[in-house]
Amino acid sequence: MATEPRFHLTTRDHAILQALFDAHRGPHGPYLLLLEQKLRGSALAFSDDIPADVVTLDSSIAYTVDGVLAGPHALVEDDAPDDAVSVLTLRGLALLGLREGSAVTVDLGDGVSEVVRVVKVLSQPEAAARSSADAAGTSTADAGGGAVVRFRPRAARPTFPDPGPDDDDPGPRAA
Repeated sequence: MATEPRFHLTTRDHAILQALFDAHRGPHGPYLLLLEQKLRGSALAFSDDIPADVVTLDSSIAYTVDGVLAGPHALVEDDAPDDAVSVLTLRGLALLGLREGSAVTVDLGDGVSEVVRVVKVLSQPEAAARSSADAAGTSTADAGGGAVVRFRPRAARPTFPDPGPDDDDPGPRAA
């Protein structure tokens, strides 16, 4: 029996997490353990294919921590202002890749843990890009500014009449 992965990441989000993992020089604590879990156990999807109810970077979300409502906050990559939570924090990392209604228990170290649950994904940049492309009547591939190149068959090459037996010019083969 197959089980659905707990986390869903875009290829961009996975690459950012991999860079964080590669650059990590600190102790092997709770943050690094959760980071490894995200990198190894997540289902990857292109931005066009990630479900709209999954928390991705730059999503706006409402969530609970041990049953207490938090947010709405934006999930950001770098240091976070007051209305955002960073993926550089344990809580921000825990939220990344969760679906609406999903929860994860985060080990804070020293035997302390908290349960983080996504209540609602208020906005997601990937879903917004899809809906704006749909409204414009284009596909998401066209929305990226890519040009559409139409192909047509080549024109037939001109044929030359057979020179006949009186032509003694050997042509380019003689050179």
